[in-house]
Amino acid sequence: MKLLILAGGFHEKLPYEELRSLDLDIKKRNGRIVVGETENVEKLKRLGYSHLVLEYLGSFGLDEKLPFDPEKYIEGKFAARFKKLGFSGDFEEKKGKILGELNPSIETVDLKDPDTTFYFLMKDKTVYAGRLIHRIDPDGFKERESETRPYSRPVSIPPREARCWVNLSGIEKGESLLDPFCGTGGILMEAGLIGCKVYGSDSEADMVSGSRINLDYYGLGGEVKRCKVQELGKRWDRRFDAVVMDPPYGRSARVSGDEIERLYSEALDRIHEVLKDGRNCVFGAPKSIEPGRIVDEKKFLIKKRFEEKVHGDLIREVFVLEKI
Repeated sequence: MKLLILAGGFHEKLPYEELRSLDLDIKKRNGRIVVGETENVEKLKRLGYSHLVLEYLGSFGLDEKLPFDPEKYIEGKFAARFKKLGFSGDFEEKKGKILGELNPSIETVDLKDPDTTFYFLMKDKTVYAGRLIHRIDPDGFKERESETRPYSRPVSIPPREARCWVNLSGIEKGESLLDPFCGTGGILMEAGLIGCKVYGSDSEADMVSGSRINLDYYGLGGEVKRCKVQELGKRWDRRFDAVVMDPPYGRSARVSGDEIERLYSEALDRIHEVLKDGRNCVFGAPKSIEPGRIVDEKKFLIKKRFEEKVHGDLIREVFVLEKI
């Protein structure tokens, strides 16, 4: 199916890598507007770093008419939404022409609760048309922000970002995911919400109990145990389909310098023991860490790496590793 996606402006590369990780074959991109094809539309409903998933109906210029027959796509009452994304034409004029071609009437339009919703994404001198399949609800992510959880700590990966990292791992619904630095359970929650079996561990007892509290609060199951990362192979008697983690670093971390490098190196060695062959480990690390000092090239292949600003002068890299 041919789709039109409105990606978020959260990062210059990650939203599009997330789309590819969820099996979207990107054919065209104009800024945050993406046209692509997939055989699994349902999978894209779990996106973290995008806003809209639309059935692609075509694109057209300033002086061109709609590239589709509205009557073939309208079911029940409908609404039209417009997104101005750096449009260089007369926005109101073009909007008026489109509405005229849609030929709305009081009997056919419902702006509050339509059965069919058309979106027109307007950028440069082109309008991209789509029919709504799924809108990624921003309120759902806001409800899982650190400060809204029953158990919280000041430092926690934001829900949208956690969801993106989970998707980058390539995990499928029903498969198992481990976070060996689970903290308050942010990554586990996002994985659980898309149907993964979640497992977490942390060296601190209050984090373990806090993760369990948060998972229960959001109606999610999962197994969380107290465990140092050096003990993963001993404490977990199973192999996982993905590992996604955000180890401690930055000003709030209790380890620094050479200790952080040693922590990452030891963690990846132990993760290699519990991760299934050919599967992925996704994690963030301070940019100051040289990958060659923590990643054993005999055990992992660095598939992807992305740089992103965390806050202040702290810059990290997001890695996607494949177990060899």
